[in-house]
Amino acid sequence: MKKLLPAFFILLSSTTFAQSNSKSNGSGYFGIGILAGVPIAEFGTYNEDMAIGVGLNFFYQPSDDIPVMVGLDLGFMGNGNNIQNEVIYAEIKVGETVIDEIQFPFRIETHNSIFAGHFVLRAVAPIKYFKPYVDGIVGFNNFSTNTSIYDESEEHYFSEADNPLITTASQNSDWTFSYGGAAGILVQCGESFFIDLRCAYAIGGEADYYVEDDIEDWEVEFTTTPTGTDDLNEDDIAISAIPKHSETTMLMPSLGVTFKF
Repeated sequence: MKKLLPAFFILLSSTTFAQSNSKSNGSGYFGIGILAGVPIAEFGTYNEDMAIGVGLNFFYQPSDDIPVMVGLDLGFMGNGNNIQNEVIYAEIKVGETVIDEIQFPFRIETHNSIFAGHFVLRAVAPIKYFKPYVDGIVGFNNFSTNTSIYDESEEHYFSEADNPLITTASQNSDWTFSYGGAAGILVQCGESFFIDLRCAYAIGGEADYYVEDDIEDWEVEFTTTPTGTDDLNEDDIAISAIPKHSETTMLMPSLGVTFKF
């Protein structure tokens, strides 16, 4: 894998030189599809859950005569979520006598997500209809966990009537370097339409992250008892959990469609 990337960049340099002598126009490609992140190696030891999401990619082929493209590959994946319903009670007193009690219902949603972004150098076999390709990739991954609190009361004590979101807090956001390679095939279904089947091998650096079992087991606690709209923010959310820490290598298979323009 380490020998693959230099070879791709040498190929890119030779392509740029050849393109200067070519009279054909370049082409752009836009792709979208279903993307999965499958933890392997050390990452798979700590995380048994596959992430699912959406992949986007943008490619430019400087010359139609030279089967080499440069581009950007993006992935947005979810890796577990949890919904928790909580009710906080506030007593109304006259002196020491409790004369009423108000209920404040909340919906608490916690989500794990992975954002992947890679620069890509692609070599495509110049074959009609079925176009196998190989990629060299280099970029980053971001592992994040976020909790959002929503006001479920009919009176909207802590939110606006058209927006029940009260506050959002981040429990984790860790960036790590990622590089590797990919292989795939473009199946031409029309002059400018392709089916794209691809699998990437992304070697990820060390990062902190939560897995699905972590956020399903934890309980969100309020460190204060809110009594008004401004009494609840991200500093009032307490979560007792310890993130995992490891390398983050993944297999990233995808199935999508690509448009040529």
